[in-house]
Amino acid sequence: MGELQNQGVELALSWSDKIGGDWNYGISANLTTIKNKVISLVQEGYTIIDGTSGAILNSYTQAGYPIGYFYGYKLDGIYQSASDIANSPENTLTTVNPGDLRFKDVNGDGKITPDDRTMIGNPTPDFTYGFTVNLGYKDFDLSVDMMGVQGNEIYRVWNTYDWSQFNYLEERMGRWNGEGTSTTEPILSTSRSINRKDYPSEYFMEDGSFFRIRNIQLGYTFGTDLLKKLRMKALRVYVNAQNPKTWKNNTGYTPEIGGTATAFGIDNNPYPMPAVYTFGLNLTF
Repeated sequence: MGELQNQGVELALSWSDKIGGDWNYGISANLTTIKNKVISLVQEGYTIIDGTSGAILNSYTQAGYPIGYFYGYKLDGIYQSASDIANSPENTLTTVNPGDLRFKDVNGDGKITPDDRTMIGNPTPDFTYGFTVNLGYKDFDLSVDMMGVQGNEIYRVWNTYDWSQFNYLEERMGRWNGEGTSTTEPILSTSRSINRKDYPSEYFMEDGSFFRIRNIQLGYTFGTDLLKKLRMKALRVYVNAQNPKTWKNNTGYTPEIGGTATAFGIDNNPYPMPAVYTFGLNLTF
């Protein structure tokens, strides 16, 4: 029914050694690059359109593009005045006013129409990577596991300004409220459909790159003298922190957004990933 191409490189490196009689360490790293492209689907011109709930956004899969790419309107700033609107390509989608988002005339026909929709983002990252560090000093041990994702986009649909009772993003403090006040944030008005989910655009695109400390564990293994007194073969205590810190660029709870095979990377307000702190004992009698 079709052909899909994935090209990339997978690398993994590791090293371990000892320093004197008390120290030991191990370091490992991995890197995976990927370039995704649909070669063919059923027949020429065929497109898989996978919509989200309420048709907020359509993810497109078609030959010549990455799978599940985001489809919508490219931005060209904010309408500043009535004369600005008059001198811009005619928007046939809906009535626009100063303070509204201005879309690009992609096909160059002098009008803003549905035909101006195009690829506005790719949910597939350019590469993923990870690091693991293990340290040991006498009876102490420390391990740190880290990972990251780079080069993908996220489409935000959880905060599209449909209802005035919802809190707004902090960026909306810099909204348009008069000519020359903003070229990136539209007017704060729920009546302007061009600025909401009705017309998917680059305005809702976010950088999906992130770096996360996935796990940290510090442990201590008791020596044989104490174990003999306690009549144990082994005793280790540890503290563990899972997902203690994430550096991200998107405004949602988490940058790790799932989905289906042809519609993923759509941030519809998933449950946040918790940080979990635990304490444990490993006993062997």
